[in-house]
Amino acid sequence: MDDESHPMRQPMPPTEPAAPSRARMALDRPVAAFLRAYMDFGRKAIPWKVAVFLLVTLPVLWGVALLEISNLRTIAEEESNRDAHNFSLAFAQEVKATVSTIDLSLIGLRANWIRNRADFRTIVNRFTPMLKDNIIFQVTIVDADGNLVFTSTDPNPPPLNLRDRDHVSVHARRSSDNLYISKPVKGRVSKKWSVQFTRPIFTLEGKFDGVIVASVEPSYFSRFYHQIDLGKNASVSLSLADGTVLARASDANNDQGMGTKLPTPPFDDASEPLSGYARYVSVVDGIERFYAWRALPAYGLIVNVGQSVDEGYARYAHQESFYLNAAIVLSVVLAGLGLALAYASRYRQQAMQALADTEIRLKLALKGSREGVWDWDLVRQTATLSERAQEILQVDSPTLSCTAEAMQESVHPEDIALINHALMAHITGHSADYSIEHRVRARDGSWIWILSRGMVTERDANGHALRMVGTFLEITERRTREESTIYLAQHDRLTRLPNRWLFSDRMHQALVRSYREQTMFGLIYFDLDKFKPVNDYHGHDVGDKLLKAVADRIKGCLRESDTIARLGGDEFAVLLARLAAKEDAMDVAAKVLRALNEPFVVDGLRLEITGSLGIATYPEDGLDEETLLRHADAAMYRAKREGRNRICQYRERAAESLSA
Repeated sequence: MDDESHPMRQPMPPTEPAAPSRARMALDRPVAAFLRAYMDFGRKAIPWKVAVFLLVTLPVLWGVALLEISNLRTIAEEESNRDAHNFSLAFAQEVKATVSTIDLSLIGLRANWIRNRADFRTIVNRFTPMLKDNIIFQVTIVDADGNLVFTSTDPNPPPLNLRDRDHVSVHARRSSDNLYISKPVKGRVSKKWSVQFTRPIFTLEGKFDGVIVASVEPSYFSRFYHQIDLGKNASVSLSLADGTVLARASDANNDQGMGTKLPTPPFDDASEPLSGYARYVSVVDGIERFYAWRALPAYGLIVNVGQSVDEGYARYAHQESFYLNAAIVLSVVLAGLGLALAYASRYRQQAMQALADTEIRLKLALKGSREGVWDWDLVRQTATLSERAQEILQVDSPTLSCTAEAMQESVHPEDIALINHALMAHITGHSADYSIEHRVRARDGSWIWILSRGMVTERDANGHALRMVGTFLEITERRTREESTIYLAQHDRLTRLPNRWLFSDRMHQALVRSYREQTMFGLIYFDLDKFKPVNDYHGHDVGDKLLKAVADRIKGCLRESDTIARLGGDEFAVLLARLAAKEDAMDVAAKVLRALNEPFVVDGLRLEITGSLGIATYPEDGLDEETLLRHADAAMYRAKREGRNRICQYRERAAESLSA
């Protein structure tokens, strides 16, 4: 302002001297003289002080304001990445469980196709409704030439060759037994868009015999989008490792982008690392998002969860507006700058901490009414439970002791070490969150399965965890269903013995262990003499019951570590996991033969059968599964040639004469 406009710089009009007053007399004192001198200096220095103050304060003020806004955006981005990361982890677990279920279903159905094609349609019609939400809507069998020989949707399928389909031709080109997942294709039989899960079919001699196909609608995977809340314009997608989208869901369209090949990261190289973050504009709908992706290398898949950048920043829009308005106001009201900044700093710290705590609680509590919330005080070793958490754990008190002794009483002994490992990994910062499936004791003494998830929400100045918040979800039904599916895929439906697939897996384990430990194991291969007349004269029902009785009796002859499997018809195999000497295998075989020679009583009928047994041992008679099975089978046929009802050990010369 000009000198003329400043009231303190207006010239005083001349006055006549007045009589000294008591105040005037006081100003004559030294202190009063000092004050007058200071005021005079102030009058002259005010414009300079204001200018310097503004030049110094305004850049600092606006620098602080813009820095805080930048920090808020950084926090918003970190929280968006964290939310997307947590949901991508959950999505990956769901996809992994689903694909595993589909693969096990393919293996089980393939075994039934090889064993019993006549009843295969009945088996499929019984099996597929058992799967959760009818994952597989069509099962198809294609022969080695690509011709359609079976489809679950049409009892009389038209002549159709599918050799040109990648999910069929890929198995004809390679001899390995691997799961293949196709790009989205429109079915020539179903007329629906689907993702094809396929495995090859081999004959018992190992020759390629066709392909079994399970068709799954892409929308089955994208339905996860409706289970989460990442705000408007969020998206989830499942793609192959090369970026081809198998399933995608967003606000706009659940099918938008299906089959699109995403050229941007993280799909440049999905082999390393297994998860990560990215921010980019989607080539599908043009929306910029914060993405968290996670690879499933076992299946060549990638899950991708994205939150809109606008939605991520919107959570702190109010705070951004506050800083802008505060900077404007404080630029005018310079006198209150210090107070306002101090208040804003305190307000921000308190608001951020309160908001972070509230967000964590709300996110975990609102994931679904089926989940129970827990709040664990690690210092006092107690947890506070919501009503739903109390229902899941079947406890009456909202406060739960979390000491080691309490865990020993309530958690399944096999799961305690796994829980401790997962907790330590998260508390020490080696994992982003805590998530584990384990068993807890119910009120009636039985065990129930729960999914426990949580994260550290408070640490002390040294970084030690003080508090964790998380949820419980009961998953007993899902775990039971998964275990039942796995059991059916690995066991013979009639005798409940391990089937060929599970027996092969046990053989592989025995080979690895014996090679590493330089030990011996044995294999007994046998079938039943006089079994065919039982079937012919008394019917297949009596024959089936006799097979079950044989299985039960032979199991009683074996050790816990041994495995008996039904390989088909009346053929059985016994894996003797550990042998001290080759004679031990002969001793067990003798017990089996004696057991077979004892009469069986089935439906009041006295049935007498015998057995022909062949023995092969590792490493003397073979170093791999195929060789051992072939040599044990050769020894069994020698026993039949020599009169049946006997035991023969494999001899190389005898095997050569048999093959000749």
